[in-house]
Amino acid sequence: MYKKDFDLLLNSKNIPRALFLYGACDYQLSFLENEILNLWEGSEVLKFYFDEYDFKAAKTYLSQASLFGDKNIMLLKLEKAPPQKEVEELVKLCEKSDINYFLFIFYGEDAKAKELTKSFGKSFVRVFKPNQNDAIKFLNNEARKINLNISGFVLQNLYLVQNENLSLAVSELAKLSLLNREVSIADVDNLVFGMGNVELETLITKLLNGEKIVGLYKMVSQSGTVDEIRVINAIQSHLFQLFLFHAYIKINGSFDAEKILGHPLPPQIAKQRSEIAMRLKPKIFTKLFKVLTNAEFALKTNSNLDKESYILSALLEMQSFLRN
Repeated sequence: MYKKDFDLLLNSKNIPRALFLYGACDYQLSFLENEILNLWEGSEVLKFYFDEYDFKAAKTYLSQASLFGDKNIMLLKLEKAPPQKEVEELVKLCEKSDINYFLFIFYGEDAKAKELTKSFGKSFVRVFKPNQNDAIKFLNNEARKINLNISGFVLQNLYLVQNENLSLAVSELAKLSLLNREVSIADVDNLVFGMGNVELETLITKLLNGEKIVGLYKMVSQSGTVDEIRVINAIQSHLFQLFLFHAYIKINGSFDAEKILGHPLPPQIAKQRSEIAMRLKPKIFTKLFKVLTNAEFALKTNSNLDKESYILSALLEMQSFLRN
């Protein structure tokens, strides 16, 4: 079922006693785990994390009677799919006894997850990566829990700095709360380390300066911290900032990063961006944005692409425009 449908069941406190969760957002899986276990209110939970899984021990636990009338609650958090027959047997043990509760959170491949859902009937939930608005709502709720004074705009910046990884963004909120004041864009820029941002920033700078990028792109790609769409979006965002610098300098004769972007940049970074911006003519901006837009469309619509080769080809095409 969709998460929104499960949320209704959760709010009604009427959820199945055997549940399977999977999907593309670790934060939401963790959030649902806590909500479900709190609702079940068991005195103890038998937990199997990843390589700790032992079918015999799991079966024995769900087969035993409770000595004190408590619930038998079991949690599996696995990356590898156990044999389907084992999962089906554990689910049946929950169906046979109303003291048994079974929560299975799967972090493996979607294809394996879809097979496992068959063991749970309709009692499974798939979570998707939230859109940006929903991600900011999640972050705002977490900030409220710890009385963190931070605006939606700054939360958006934090989310982007962490490559739209909600779990990483949430983990930074506690650190930012140590400031004991309202958190600003500058605080996020100065205090939060973005996964892959250093390498990605270097890649973009080398790209726009006409330097060799193939080896660096492969290193960024193989690091696993950013995907192909994230690379394209980061270059688009960077180019848009450069265009703002270009337009502002043309009108005012000088640059002011805070007025251009709404927040300050380190002086050396601001100077570097102003210099690159003024090297680019408006028609070059147009060509570069067109290459990026076409690349993003192709990546999102053609599953048969050799993504690495395709993006490298697009980046080298951009550099050919920059040389002319």
